[in-house]
Amino acid sequence: MIKKCVSVFLAAAAMVFMLTGCKASSSKSYTFSVETGDAVKITLDTSDKYDITSEVPFVISHDGDTLSQGIFLTADDYKAYADVVNADENAVVLDSGSKDGNSYIFWSYNDSEFNYVIMVQDSGTGILIGNNVSEETARECFERLTFSAE
Repeated sequence: MIKKCVSVFLAAAAMVFMLTGCKASSSKSYTFSVETGDAVKITLDTSDKYDITSEVPFVISHDGDTLSQGIFLTADDYKAYADVVNADENAVVLDSGSKDGNSYIFWSYNDSEFNYVIMVQDSGTGILIGNNVSEETARECFERLTFSAE
């Protein structure tokens, strides 16, 4: 009787797992020592065939196709980008705010470049991430990333 109950339970548990569409998540992290003197950790949700490289400029790809590339900036460079984006008539701010405590601006330039500039909280380091594929892939890459000063 116990074996039958265990078999029924395991079958039911397997069915629930299959029906809920559970999918495994994975991530990859790199900590970069940058020219500002900071150590900045970048983590990417790598589920669904996303990947990130460990060299600078770092590359975010999906199924082997390059989507976005990123470099590190000083805090002054971050401010300069923010100022230029707000003053350039060819730049359209698509979003701005804070993600995980890091301030960011997302803009398009001539509808062909989609860029994020991020200021890493508790650091003197900014990050510029460029994407010339699409607004959608730029957003997807950014949403999969987390940044922190170590």
